This record gives sequence, C-alpha cells and structure tokens, in this order.
Amino acid sequence: MLDEVPGLLKENLIPHSGGTGLLMGDLSRKKGLIDLGHLPLKYVKTTDDSTEIGAMATYADVVRELGEIRPNLVLVSALGKAASTPLRNRITVGGSIAFAPIWSDIIGPLVALDAEITLIGAISGKYPVAGYIKDSGLKKQTLITSIEFAAKNWQSYYHRHIRTKFDFPAFTITILISKESNLIDDARIVITGNTNRFARLTDIEEMLTDKTIGEIEIGGIGENLDIKFAGKKQTSPEYLRYLVGVELERGLREILKD
Repeated sequence: MLDEVPGLLKENLIPHSGGTGLLMGDLSRKKGLIDLGHLPLKYVKTTDDSTEIGAMATYADVVRELGEIRPNLVLVSALGKAASTPLRNRITVGGSIAFAPIWSDIIGPLVALDAEITLIGAISGKYPVAGYIKDSGLKKQTLITSIEFAAKNWQSYYHRHIRTKFDFPAFTITILISKESNLIDDARIVITGNTNRFARLTDIEEMLTDKTIGEIEIGGIGENLDIKFAGKKQTSPEYLRYLVGVELERGLREILKD
C-alpha cells in the first residue's frame, strides 16, 4: 500500500512501474525494486477546473482517455507522437517525469501547463514540475503519485524536431495561447533539449500578452534566443539554436493564423 512506500524508499529500493528507465542508472548499488503495479495510481480524472493523472497511467492511457475528453490538449498531441506504440503502452507518466529522458516528450507540455506533482517519501507535498526537474533534492527517496494541472481553453502547438519518425527529438517546442476574441490574454512557450533541460521563454510570452493578433510581428522573434545547446551528432549548438528560432516562428504563425 501507499503508506509502505516511504519506508521502502529509505532502503534504497528503486520504484518500478513501466521499467523503461531502469537501465539509465547503476543497478549494481541497488538492493531491489518496489513493484508499483498494485498501487491505485493508474487513472485519469477530469473536472471543469482541472485534470489529475495518476503516476502509473501510461502514455497510451493518457492519449486514449484525455483524447476523448480534451482532444486538443497539448499533452495528448505530445504523448501521441512520443516513442513507439509498444513503448507508449509501457512508459508511465510518473516514471517519465522522474527520469526525464530525452524521448519522454512530456516535460515541455507539463511545464507550459504549470503542472504540479504530488510526492510522498522523504519529502511530501505538491511541487511544480518545473521545480522538480531542476531540483535533485526532490528526487531522493521520493515517489511521484500524481500530476495535476488547471483546465483552460488553450490553443496549442507542439513540435518535436526529428530526422525520422522513430527518433529522439533534438528539441521540442510547446506553445500555448489563450485569447479572448482577438486579444491574447496568456501565452506559454517552452523549449526542451537545451543544456538546462528546458527553457521558458518568458520575454516572448510577455511580448505576446495583451496584444491583438494584428499587433504581433513574428518575423525576427526567433533570431536572438538566449538558449544554449550542446553539440549533437552531426549538428552544432549554433545550428540547433538557429533551427529552434526557425521552428518557433513557424509555430507562432501556425497558432496565430486565425
């Protein structure tokens, strides 16, 4: 049961759910695994105000269940493109946040949605996903039990930059826009794949907010992004930053074209 988990985590046991992240660490120093399969953490709940996802829900669960209720939600679009069909049936939401591998496709949308996770263990309570990703102290001897974010009528755009369909993205772009009539009242833009795991483009968000569509000049927005990338195979950091700028402007034109 859930109340047994904190004690097991203190014994240096690894929480095991989908299992796709086990080989990312050194298993030789671990005493064993905690099987999460029988915990009541596999669910997707929605209300008029929020969405809550149990940490054991798989990518396929989220795409199927949320896709029926909120098909335009950026998380549905992102997870539906991630990995492969067999892996989407295995990868769990909680594990993907905890390990945050480059194939996850979940971090950008959740950061943009201001999602929060619930932790139990050495540290308990609710924490922003953005803070959890960058604070290693929140990951030690803790378990994610659920993810929650507010419901809002977002227009969304998601781009994963890949060479072939079944490829890890070099970067992803998440854009959320909320508007009343022709006036933008909120904007969220998140880039992943950079040296800091993700970047929230708050300067551009502020530039878009409280503007009408006709007031926005998209050309040049992506030219001077303050984002650093590591070199990848056959691709330089400078070229990756250039590609992000091109795809960002393309995404903004797509989401604002109406």
